[in-house]
Amino acid sequence: MSGAAGWLAGCAVLAAAGHPVAVPVIIVGAVVAAGSALVPDCDHPSSSVAHTFGPVSKWACRRIGRMCAVLHARTRTALDVRDLDGHRTLTHTVLFALVTGGLIALGGLLGGLVFAGVVMFATTGLAVRALWPRRKRGALGATLAGVLAAAALLTFAPTGGWWWLGVPVAFGCLAHIGGDMLTNTGVPALFPLMLRGRRWRRLRAPRPLRFGTGGRAEHLVRWLMLAAGGVAAGWLLQVAAQM
Repeated sequence: MSGAAGWLAGCAVLAAAGHPVAVPVIIVGAVVAAGSALVPDCDHPSSSVAHTFGPVSKWACRRIGRMCAVLHARTRTALDVRDLDGHRTLTHTVLFALVTGGLIALGGLLGGLVFAGVVMFATTGLAVRALWPRRKRGALGATLAGVLAAAALLTFAPTGGWWWLGVPVAFGCLAHIGGDMLTNTGVPALFPLMLRGRRWRRLRAPRPLRFGTGGRAEHLVRWLMLAAGGVAAGWLLQVAAQM
């Protein structure tokens, strides 16, 4: 939910600065950002992403992980740590977030509302899966939620361009990467830049700010993000009521 919280906070800041964001953009963008915040973990066959759409997503995540492992093996330097499964490599980089956002923006520009419906389906399913990250079941529920969200978008969406969907997608990916930089493992966020002789150098927050994955600190950060998103949502509702 870090993507949604960040998106709502950003919209609240814009509204406070005198540049209110349209309500459909706030709602759709929050859902898309929430789902996109899980996308970087598409490189692991046991991730929440892999369990979202059943065998299809598991197969895709397994393939992506293998491709990331091959890329890492072919581009790493002598100082880079050897990677075997591809997790936390290419999909955990700023380059991946920006390219993915750019491709979604291009798809929205060319595919219009139909493409937006596809994005809404996928990201809603991921967002629903994020609510129960430790459950391996629930693919049917995530799929149905995605179908309902896409149908609602196709039915009630206002006319206009959909290129802007690339923004919450990139934002959600970056939120995930930023969160993983707070963990002890870190991520190679600036690949392919060479840093101290390493192309896949993992970046981490200062030691006092780091925490273990799945620990209490991570849950605390998650709840703080949800609280910030709730405050931002309340602010945006007040702004919308005054418009």
